[in-house]
Amino acid sequence: MFRLFRSASFRFTLLYMVTFGTSVTALLIFIYSAIISDMEDDIKHSIGIQMTDLRRKFIITGAAETAASIKNMLAKDEDKTLVLMFIDKNWNVLAGNIDRWPGGKTNIDSWIKFSLSNTTGTQRPPKAIAMNSTLPGSYILLVGRRMDNIEHVREIIVEVLYICFAIMFAIAAIGGMLLSYTIYRRIDVVNQTFRKVASGELSTRVKVIGTGDEFDHLAVHLNQTLNRICELVDGVRDISYNVAHDLRTPLNRLRNRLETILFGDYDKEQVAEQIRGSLVQVDSLVATFNAILRIAQAESGAGVEHFTEFNLCDAMRDIIDLYQIVAEEKSQIIESNIPENISIKGDKHLISQILANIIDNAIKYTDKEGKISVDLSQDEHFAILQIADNGIGIPEEFFAKVTEKFFRLEQSRTSAGNGLGLSLVSAAVKLHNGELIFSDNKPGLSVTLKLPKIYWS
Repeated sequence: MFRLFRSASFRFTLLYMVTFGTSVTALLIFIYSAIISDMEDDIKHSIGIQMTDLRRKFIITGAAETAASIKNMLAKDEDKTLVLMFIDKNWNVLAGNIDRWPGGKTNIDSWIKFSLSNTTGTQRPPKAIAMNSTLPGSYILLVGRRMDNIEHVREIIVEVLYICFAIMFAIAAIGGMLLSYTIYRRIDVVNQTFRKVASGELSTRVKVIGTGDEFDHLAVHLNQTLNRICELVDGVRDISYNVAHDLRTPLNRLRNRLETILFGDYDKEQVAEQIRGSLVQVDSLVATFNAILRIAQAESGAGVEHFTEFNLCDAMRDIIDLYQIVAEEKSQIIESNIPENISIKGDKHLISQILANIIDNAIKYTDKEGKISVDLSQDEHFAILQIADNGIGIPEEFFAKVTEKFFRLEQSRTSAGNGLGLSLVSAAVKLHNGELIFSDNKPGLSVTLKLPKIYWS
């Protein structure tokens, strides 16, 4: 529970409560002010009418009749709400129900608010609002009303406001606590999941409730991240196993060759021949490790910041020219259909390398006098390269496995290679946000590369 009070969700809830409370308070104060102001305007309107009537009577009939009218008005005031005062130039009260001037300026249509003498025994003296006016002959007339109704309404509104504030803050507090607890519980599920992952339980996943809210989206993305981490960890584990398994034999062979050189009875020319063979094996091992390094760099996204725009057609023609000689040695034909210019953004060296790998495989696994076709086209978003051969092909059930590191089909184990070529192709295509598609060419294999013309991260 104490962790809940220290949580960010609880602080956000408190901030929401303060903001909500301030907004509601401002709204209620506005409503309160509007009601009181409207009631005062009604009283002022009535006072204004009475002041106009008394001033007219004073001008027509004089001071005595005006004093009589005031006394008559007070006598008929059953609610005792009128406040009247009529004084001469010597400040002698000629008529009215208050015995002293309440204060304020004696200008025409000047409004004053004041407290009356407390004759009712209440704790607070009644309040009044009045208009005073100076008449001809220095007479002063004050016409007003008691504000008992307004004060009563004011007290009721204030009590209602207090009750509303109490209810509002109680609801906000309860709702805030529930909201904080809900958010805290959902986030704590994520924290518990990652604590288990950190302790080594890599198969643990964040539970997706199915509400489709932000927490479900977060859980889905976190699970995708954890799946990717597991794939990378499994990949490292598989690489370690495959490196140990596939490189153990050539390393043992190299060691035996070196032992033979060291302890054998060879002449100088034979030793040189053995060393040359050892260097070939060392170069093969170095090439394998370099391929693993290039795959790791591609899978980690390294080099994206150095992507440049280049003409894929020129790179494709260079690769075909390079392998044309290799194909002619097997009496193979490379047919190409390449336009003049298709520009893409990426790593030109890496793209050339994966194109070379695919064409090299096509030549290697196609019989003599076979045919290899290379077609390059484009649509609105992608450059589309299709390389097809009529060689031995790949069974469809292995399409998903041939890009795994060190994976080799049985028919290819007798040929040179380390099973990393298509792994590098797959990693490089993913680095460029492209797509690698294998299909049966009947006979042979068709490889389609879709590379975006504009790279997006």
